[in-house]
Amino acid sequence: MRLRTSLALATLAVGLLSALPVTAQSVMPAGDAGLGRLLAEIERLAPNSGGTVGVGAVHLETGRAVWFNEDERFPMASSYKVPIAVQLLSRVDRGEITLADMVELEPTDIHPGSGTISNLFNDPGVSLSLRNLLELMLLISDNSATDLTLTTAGGPDAVNARMAELRVDGLSVNRPTSVLIGDYSGVETPADGRISMAEFRDRAGGVSASERDAAREAFSTDARDTSTPRAMAHLLAMTWAGKALGSKNTEVFKDIMLRVQTGTGRIKGVLPPGTQVGHKTGTIGGTTNDVGYIYLPDNAGHVITVVFVKDSERPVPAREATIAQISRAIYDYFLFNPGAPADVAARRDNPRYGVWKLRSDAPPPSLNVMTYEPWGDGGMKITVESTNSRGGESKWSYDTMFDGAFQPVTGREGVETAVEVVDEFTNRITSRRDGQVTQVIINVLSEDGNRIDNEYRSTDADGNERVSHAVYERIGEVDGG
Repeated sequence: MRLRTSLALATLAVGLLSALPVTAQSVMPAGDAGLGRLLAEIERLAPNSGGTVGVGAVHLETGRAVWFNEDERFPMASSYKVPIAVQLLSRVDRGEITLADMVELEPTDIHPGSGTISNLFNDPGVSLSLRNLLELMLLISDNSATDLTLTTAGGPDAVNARMAELRVDGLSVNRPTSVLIGDYSGVETPADGRISMAEFRDRAGGVSASERDAAREAFSTDARDTSTPRAMAHLLAMTWAGKALGSKNTEVFKDIMLRVQTGTGRIKGVLPPGTQVGHKTGTIGGTTNDVGYIYLPDNAGHVITVVFVKDSERPVPAREATIAQISRAIYDYFLFNPGAPADVAARRDNPRYGVWKLRSDAPPPSLNVMTYEPWGDGGMKITVESTNSRGGESKWSYDTMFDGAFQPVTGREGVETAVEVVDEFTNRITSRRDGQVTQVIINVLSEDGNRIDNEYRSTDADGNERVSHAVYERIGEVDGG
């Protein structure tokens, strides 16, 4: 069994996740030598699973992390319902659908797998809301609800496109659950997954033992519907921080994850009674997974916890016990070593990080607030929220590596922005719409780090240059989460 392990200390979980090095042996981060002992404990516990284990644990408030086989692919099984949920809720954010929309179930929508729909709703004429389907998919891992949710989310291509937008590398959703289970069982199914339970059972009855064994062997090396621990942790970090979904649907996601009913013997297994865990499980063949968030007591923060097990021939309870023991080690370490808030280190690394408010003489409720926070490996995410004098609200954001490369602006169709460093205090920001430059901003930070002066240069349709100015003042620090 090939192992890849690493440790890292970074300023913010979201930025950390795409930046950590992959190393052949442990790297001891300055100021947190105890993470090495946590990694050693994970290495000690992993063989008890009987298979290959992958772990990602990130303390959201400080960005400290421990990884084990973090860039190896693992079958997600039902934990792939997390990215499906994120894409569905992203469509809700964009106003393309609502959670109140009703979906009518057809006989070909009832698929094999745990849950309520296949047991109770096997007659035509049943309709469920998208909120019902989302909850059934996550709370009890209902596979029929999952396939309906995946279809409404836009299918696997739409899920993967959303993952690419979020820069979640190493995770892919490729098949409906009915096809995934069919491939594992050696049952041929339609590519769209629409097959009735009766037809699935009939085809399964014609699969020989040798065909099933061959299908399971092929399944174990199939790259489809797999994720690395790093990628899943990245997605969970982006979602927690409100970067994958709007504020309302971020809370919807967190609330449902906290109420998941499956997998009580996994991440939750040996945690102290009453510990809150928002999570999603996954199980198929030699794979047993659990991914989510542990809520630490006494304001010690929150820990993303991803534990994958694959290629195990031991009983599921043995695999679950390994997940539980690793999760308890993670819980104990970060509870007793909560560390310093990430925003303190972030402010040292780039004095622009923080929350800034436009100093304006415009009448209330005029408001313009910028938030600068870490992103990627040394980059920055800029979010602008504004309310005009008529009460109209808008929000848009973009990412930059300060390399002058154009990045799309979320919330402004057709708009791209590029940022480059001029000197220690000055950045040049270029905006263009549909390929045409519309504005150049000279962004100057004051020496005390508490004021930003913006000079805006634009050219109107007649070729006349316009120059205006604005001053922003610091009103807070980035929040570490």
